[in-house]
Amino acid sequence: MKTFAIVALSILSLEAGCLDLPAGGDDTGSDTVDPQPPRPPGDASAHGTYRVRSVFDVTVAAVLPQPAYEIVATLRDFSTEPAHTLIDLAEDAGVPAVSELRAALPDVLENKLEGWIDDQIEAVTIDGVPITQIAGEIAALGETALTQFAVDGELELSGAAASHRLTRLDFTPAGLDVTVPLGALPSDIVAATATASYADGALALGDHRFGIPFGTYAWRALESVTTARYGAGVRELLGSAVNCPAVATAVANKCVLGVCVGHRAQLIELCERGLDEVVARARQQVEAVRFDAIRLEAGTAALADVGADGVAAALTDGVWTAQIDASQGLRPVPATFTGAR
Repeated sequence: MKTFAIVALSILSLEAGCLDLPAGGDDTGSDTVDPQPPRPPGDASAHGTYRVRSVFDVTVAAVLPQPAYEIVATLRDFSTEPAHTLIDLAEDAGVPAVSELRAALPDVLENKLEGWIDDQIEAVTIDGVPITQIAGEIAALGETALTQFAVDGELELSGAAASHRLTRLDFTPAGLDVTVPLGALPSDIVAATATASYADGALALGDHRFGIPFGTYAWRALESVTTARYGAGVRELLGSAVNCPAVATAVANKCVLGVCVGHRAQLIELCERGLDEVVARARQQVEAVRFDAIRLEAGTAALADVGADGVAAALTDGVWTAQIDASQGLRPVPATFTGAR
């Protein structure tokens, strides 16, 4: 029995001697691999193509050639003084009906004409909301669309070189759920090159600039939101809601001391052409806003999610030193950006 025990122990000892032990003589049997030490921030860089989003806010700087509320002034005026706005704009456009009504109506009727037209228009509602209030809301959206927006793009980084291409305008910062692709624009105005450098875990980008017919896209966004909310564009919405023939009929039947307004055809023309001018002038002024240059003089961002290869997967806390030229020289604007591969 003793002999068997000794032999068994000897066999076990031999088997133990044949086991592979971890390097360094550790006989614990653990197969845990030590993690790689974190790469020092100074070694991080960026490489490849990053989806970059830049957000601009021009509300705190005199960038536009005139304040945004003046650009959509005709819509704003219609929301507060509909009849006065329609008559003034129609007269300014040379609509014959205005002069014909002035010549035909006695003073007592002419003096009451604006009030009667106002009464009819202000009584119009869409889902319980007065059309004049809706016009004011559309004007407010137009104002913010001109001053708060984001630009999405692609930033390609390779060593000390950067290529930045804008791909779409995004009006969600202005409260308009609309994005507009910029692919149809020439590459020489939506693409630019810049320098790139890295230090202490940060990316620094050099001077580059773009140009965008911004107002054209801002009006397109405003029309898109109006259609989504009310089922029609701005002019069609105002026209169907106001219903110029119905307004003209009601006003034509107004009388003072047995003398009635009449002239229904002229009232219809005044109303329709006035609405044409309200919308056409707002559109013309919005579309006239061009960003001849969006200059990104410099940009800095933190390199985040750095992999074992030292390349960042994301760009965070980005800040542009930005300027915009809206036909009156470059003016500074606040702008930030983020990016991800």
